Amino acid sequence: MSSEVTAVCEKCGASIPEKNAFCIKCSTRRNASTYQVDARSFCTKCGSPLTAQTKFCTKCGTQVEGTPEPGPVTPYTDFPATKAGAFGSLGERSAGSRSIPPTVRSTAQPAPAEFKPSARLPKVLLAGIVIVILLGMTVTASVIYVAHRIGQKAAEMRSASNTERSVQHPRAASDSSHSVNSSAAPAGKPAAPYGWTTDKDGKLVPAPSPFVPISTSAPSAPIAPLAATGDLAHDWALKYERTENSPEADLVVRTGDINNLGFGWPQGFDPFSGQSTPPHPWPTPERIPPGAPDGTDRIMIGSALVPPADYPAHRLILNDGYSGILRRCEGLQPPPLPVQICKQRAQSMPQAIRLPVGILPAKINAVVLQMFVDDFQAPVFRSHFQLSLSGTRIPSLEYAINSLDQTGPIGKLVSLQLLPEYWPLLKSGEVKLLIDDPTTKQGDGYALDFVRILVNPHAFKYQVSLAATVVDGDKHNSIPSATVTAALESATTDAHGRCQLSGLPAGLVIAAAAALGYDENSVSVDLPSGQNGTAQIQLHRHEEGTAALEKQIAQTGSATIYGIHFDTDSAKLRSDSLLALKAVLGLINNHPGSRWTIAGHTDNQGNASHNKTLSENRAGSVITWLKQHAADSRRLEPQGFGPTHPVADNATPNGRALNRRVEVTLAK
Repeated sequence: MSSEVTAVCEKCGASIPEKNAFCIKCSTRRNASTYQVDARSFCTKCGSPLTAQTKFCTKCGTQVEGTPEPGPVTPYTDFPATKAGAFGSLGERSAGSRSIPPTVRSTAQPAPAEFKPSARLPKVLLAGIVIVILLGMTVTASVIYVAHRIGQKAAEMRSASNTERSVQHPRAASDSSHSVNSSAAPAGKPAAPYGWTTDKDGKLVPAPSPFVPISTSAPSAPIAPLAATGDLAHDWALKYERTENSPEADLVVRTGDINNLGFGWPQGFDPFSGQSTPPHPWPTPERIPPGAPDGTDRIMIGSALVPPADYPAHRLILNDGYSGILRRCEGLQPPPLPVQICKQRAQSMPQAIRLPVGILPAKINAVVLQMFVDDFQAPVFRSHFQLSLSGTRIPSLEYAINSLDQTGPIGKLVSLQLLPEYWPLLKSGEVKLLIDDPTTKQGDGYALDFVRILVNPHAFKYQVSLAATVVDGDKHNSIPSATVTAALESATTDAHGRCQLSGLPAGLVIAAAAALGYDENSVSVDLPSGQNGTAQIQLHRHEEGTAALEKQIAQTGSATIYGIHFDTDSAKLRSDSLLALKAVLGLINNHPGSRWTIAGHTDNQGNASHNKTLSENRAGSVITWLKQHAADSRRLEPQGFGPTHPVADNATPNGRALNRRVEVTLAK
């Protein structure tokens, strides 16, 4: 049996159902009296009064359904603070996390007369205790760490101070008993500054670099390149691309996402159009995008750069802005070193860029290497970059890179021809391209956004043309019959030393000139799509005195000699080789104890295997002559490369003449 809980009309005493706001007998509004303590309800069967807590009529026993939960109906009051405690007004929480004013209370939703703790309170208290304990442990650990760092910093400051004294006042430093490096240094000798060591006579000499490129210090993980789809937003975001039969070439392989070193492009910008990027921040190690492939989207500084012997007495002086990263490498001092020190230098070390070439087309007609380069400035800072593919240096590409004079940080596309003799390097399935300056110790920082290999490229989408003039750099007269090459195009200068090249890819166009009796030279011309440019290329007479060879060794680690001649198809030295041979002897005698390789090179005319043997025999003939003139043959090693390591294109007479040479390389 169901019953309906009612209220009593304050005016006439009639029953007012719960659902009604007015008395149906006299129309009086239900008022505040219904909220008073003496407010009552009645059994709908027998009319007996019912208290708020009654569930059965005491007169007839009828069950009262829908009766509000027990508790007297009282006006709303805040709970005493002693019961709310530290948790605030828990009464408000139990009422739905907000206060309920008296004007909205009814007999259907009474407020409890007294505070009753929630069943969840023990869990809340337990959680609070756990939090307090954890906070205490955290504070304790923080205090211990701060104390440790204070002690460590003090040790570092003492180390720097002792190092400076060791450079300025070696005797005083050797007597100090407070040097943190005293246990590592021999008794009576000062600790050497970071990057330096002492020889047997106690003289400061550069130490071998403790850093290695990150990409070679860890095993190489497999690369899974994806094919381009034609959607630039998708394709440019790929970190590794390998696309066959694209509109650009029979095979396109790329490493590095096309994103301007992580800084993005202006609206509508196309890096292949030859436009320069707007200036952007330096890609410091902190800004390397997550997952950027090795060698991309970061500053790299030649591996030979070490601090001077008087560091930190004199702060390290660096050349360009990119290399300024080493100013923040406070580790250019003796150990102990902060963790971030070696990390700063290691992250700026040159890294090999891995290119997943895979299976090559059945027939190869041409190969172009494209790089989006940023801030290469070898002519300004006297740096000299070596470029290698899978460990093999590519001289023609080195000439091109070392001709770049970019301002930075601004990026630009460069397109270079890979000579046919180096195509076999692509057959390994994966090529590692490395650009480094391991000889000059110059702070010429540089960066690469991406690198591409195009096998059998089609017509370039964005093209430019170049009018070139070749002149003698000393006499300033024009040089006829010189060969000028840029990308895949080549031309010969006329009687006025002029020629025209068309169909070149836009960007930084690098034009190289070669002529008999001259050293090859390259210049770069900034040409956005659709433009026609001009270039004057100056060539200097080749010099082979000992001083000239020393200059080459200091810059590149090797020296090229064209004045050593042989009889045709023979290893017999000709008499007109004497001056060049004496220059090589003087070079070797200037470096007692050093080891050298003497390498012979030929052009591509004739049998390749025969030419390789011939070039090795010719190198042996040079070593025999040097031995006969008091050189220590134990420090000399012959090598023969035949036509496999050209410095110029064998398709031209001038190129073949440059490839017929002897090279002397400092091995140790």
